[in-house]
Amino acid sequence: MESTDERKHLRDILKHLILEPSGFTPEHAANGLHSIMRGEASDAQMGGFLTALKLRGVDKEPKMIAALAREMLNNALVPHLETDEKTRDQFGIVVDIVGTGGDGWNTFNISTTSALVAAAAGLQ
Repeated sequence: MESTDERKHLRDILKHLILEPSGFTPEHAANGLHSIMRGEASDAQMGGFLTALKLRGVDKEPKMIAALAREMLNNALVPHLETDEKTRDQFGIVVDIVGTGGDGWNTFNISTTSALVAAAAGLQ
């Protein structure tokens, strides 16, 4: 992976993805996501990047998905879970089910269902 100083701006990565898709690598994808996660990209650039990734079929390329997942993990926040009563180890497995509980369109809410399944499996 390139150092922070060597990372390209999302604009350049997007241009590469569109104009030279055969040379677009997992490292390019990770660098693009890095720009987004660090707040260095405009809304238009983010939308263009994500749309171009989908149109290119990145969701069918395991190496691309792995590079994007690694970049997300590298930028993940680790929550402080210690209290006066419990240490981090006493909390056990911690899971975050992301969701708002509804989108207002009466669609099936997978995050709520995921939370119920996780609880039924014994997660607290």
